[in-house]
Amino acid sequence: MGMLAGSAAGSLIGSSLFGVPWGPLDPLFIGGVIILLVTFLRRRASAPAQAMQAVASAPSSPDTSPPGDSSLDRGVRDIRRTDARFDPAKFAGYTGMMFRDVQNAWTTRDMGVLRDRLSPEMYGELQVRCDRLRNARQLNRFDDIDIRAEITEAWQERDQDYVTSYIRGSMVDYMVDEVTDGLVNGSSVKPKDVEEFWTFTRPAGLNFWMLSAIQTLPGTRQQGREASAAASHP
Repeated sequence: MGMLAGSAAGSLIGSSLFGVPWGPLDPLFIGGVIILLVTFLRRRASAPAQAMQAVASAPSSPDTSPPGDSSLDRGVRDIRRTDARFDPAKFAGYTGMMFRDVQNAWTTRDMGVLRDRLSPEMYGELQVRCDRLRNARQLNRFDDIDIRAEITEAWQERDQDYVTSYIRGSMVDYMVDEVTDGLVNGSSVKPKDVEEFWTFTRPAGLNFWMLSAIQTLPGTRQQGREASAAASHP
């Protein structure tokens, strides 16, 4: 732009001083250069102000979390990074199935059938309690199991997946003598409330879930299998 402006100014001055006649396009050329020069200078002057305005209006740290995002939603997303097909609804169904399988194993006083679905600590604890029942020559029986499960927590920590299910409902839960089949504890007719939290864990990714903790809330069934003490968090 400086070269064009200088050329135009030189042509104008030279024609005025030395009487050099202008060509038919010289005035148009000079006028065009002057218009371009003025436009260029105005844009340069307005550019810093526009840049400052853009900086001032830009958010410093945008929040990309969806509205209403919960810790459970974030935990599910974390688990899906290594298991894209993880479904909380299906996992709730798995929890209900696992609940019934544990009751059946407890009735036979043998947790060996669930060994690959229990953490080592949980397996050891439940089997010890089964052995106590066997030594006492007692059987814990369950009937009319009516429970529902829902996922309340999900998270990843130290390359481990964790999911906690809330189980609520009722079932008949009682103890009998192994020899006489006489009632030792509980009722063989009246259901007891069930309200427990079951926590499962696995190495992050496509691996088998293992039951790692059972927490029985106060005021619900206490005879037979009591609240298990394996920690739900590492």
